[in-house]
Amino acid sequence: MLVGTAKECSSVGEAGEKYKQLVEDVIMELSEAVSNNEGIAFQDGIKERLASYTEVVKDFPCAVKEFEWRNEYFYELGKSCSKHNSLLEECSEKGFIDFL
Repeated sequence: MLVGTAKECSSVGEAGEKYKQLVEDVIMELSEAVSNNEGIAFQDGIKERLASYTEVVKDFPCAVKEFEWRNEYFYELGKSCSKHNSLLEECSEKGFIDFL
C-alpha cells in the first residue's frame, strides 16, 4: 500500500488507522481521475468500500510493487493524481522504490 510505505507503517492496518484521511483522500483522487479520464462513473460508496479493504488485509506489510500494473497509470495522469504522485516521490526519496 502506497500510503503505508510512504509513511513507513509496518502494516496496511497501521496505515489505515493512522492515516485514514489520507487513504480516503487518495481513493477519491484516483477514482475522480479515472472517472474524468475514462468517462466512467463509480457507484456510490467507493471510498468506504476501498477504505474497508485496509481492514481485510490489515496484517499485510506495506510495499509498492508491480508499478506498471498498480501505479503507473495514475502516475501518468499527472496533476490529477497529485497526492498519489507525491506519495510515490516520497517513497523514492526515502529509497523504498527505485523506478521513478
